[in-house]
Amino acid sequence: MIKSLLRASTAAVALMLTVSFADARPIKWARSADALTFDPHSQNEGPTTNLINQVYETILERDTAAKLGPGLAESWKVTADPLVWEFKIRQGIKFHGGEALTADDVVFSLERAAQPTSDFKGYLTFMDKPIKFDDFTVHVKTKGPNPLVPNYMSSIMVMSKKWAEANSSVTVQD
Repeated sequence: MIKSLLRASTAAVALMLTVSFADARPIKWARSADALTFDPHSQNEGPTTNLINQVYETILERDTAAKLGPGLAESWKVTADPLVWEFKIRQGIKFHGGEALTADDVVFSLERAAQPTSDFKGYLTFMDKPIKFDDFTVHVKTKGPNPLVPNYMSSIMVMSKKWAEANSSVTVQD
């Protein structure tokens, strides 16, 4: 969400600086292919994922050097139990509808991305279940010790549970 807002505001400022109202012209945009869906867990396919990355954010992110860093989670660690990873969710983030991001949304998104119709379920085969620890902490219980859990979290988009329920989108589009 933060990433999308920064991109949108940068593009808007650049557009305002380069085009005056008297010189308004259509913007032409070309892509190699159209996105197949706007469902963030449905299709793991290049043009679709590239477009969806402009709308949704992931739990962790990779920078331009491919280094793993904070995304919607500000910190993460394996707990004393080697089968449980803890993700601390950044506070103060709001979805486009105005509702605050909470651990409920992250748990919902992980469970949704693991559904049989999800093209992202392969990233979550290690997961036993995600558990809300408190309003801003999620524990991800794994089937066995797995040091690669943070890597997979950079591929899972988070969506609003409230929005999905209100718009009949709890199940991943097939």
